[in-house]
Amino acid sequence: MYRYVKVSVEEGVGWIVISRSEKLNALNSELLGELIKAVDEVEARGEVKIIVLTGEGKAFSAGADLSEPASAETPEEAGRVFRNLARLVKRLFNVEKPLIIALNGDAYGGGAELIWTADLVVAVENAKLVWPEARWGYNAPILAALGPSILGPSRTALLAMTAEPLTAKEAHHYGLIAKLAPDQESLREEVKRIAKAIMENSPQGIKSIKNALKLAKTSPLIELGVSELERLARGKEAMEAAKAFKSKKKPEYLW
Repeated sequence: MYRYVKVSVEEGVGWIVISRSEKLNALNSELLGELIKAVDEVEARGEVKIIVLTGEGKAFSAGADLSEPASAETPEEAGRVFRNLARLVKRLFNVEKPLIIALNGDAYGGGAELIWTADLVVAVENAKLVWPEARWGYNAPILAALGPSILGPSRTALLAMTAEPLTAKEAHHYGLIAKLAPDQESLREEVKRIAKAIMENSPQGIKSIKNALKLAKTSPLIELGVSELERLARGKEAMEAAKAFKSKKKPEYLW
């Protein structure tokens, strides 16, 4: 049914695994479409009480697959992967069941942006988050919108404008990550422990908390930033940068 996604249910937990490890789980349009379908499928299953999104292999996700806009012949085609990424983000923000992201490794760009959609994040302690969008002519809309309230405006600007990494330990200190695990095996066990603890509580109470968390993350700045991302993706600068990425070259800009 899926090419790049694996779905399983275990003791009330629906696991959605990004399975494109040979490309560090880079998000192309096909994979993004499959993830949306997988979320729909898992959430519709009555036996699923908690949803977990994670990655396969050493990375959670390398972010949007820039080989797709690099091969685009029109600005409209160049923006397709980012429109699909926006659809996935919107779908994850609107998941009604508790959503846990199990950060099994590094997350870059769009992969790092997905972190903000979760109710809570559990990560391997050697993982890092990187937002390199500006290097390739894009922006990081969710980081820019939600980052200042958690990381502070100055650190958010540092991460968004320089592409410096935020380690999982730093993210845990700031509250972006709830729990750390020493390795992937321990990560899965910790997620299962947390999911079990959630399911011991009142469903209506959890739903109310979930709704409050959603409101806390609701910001018109996200919509504005996403529309700006799509505009940038159609621009000449980003299209040229994507071609440089495909050729394994560093893009050059005129200031």
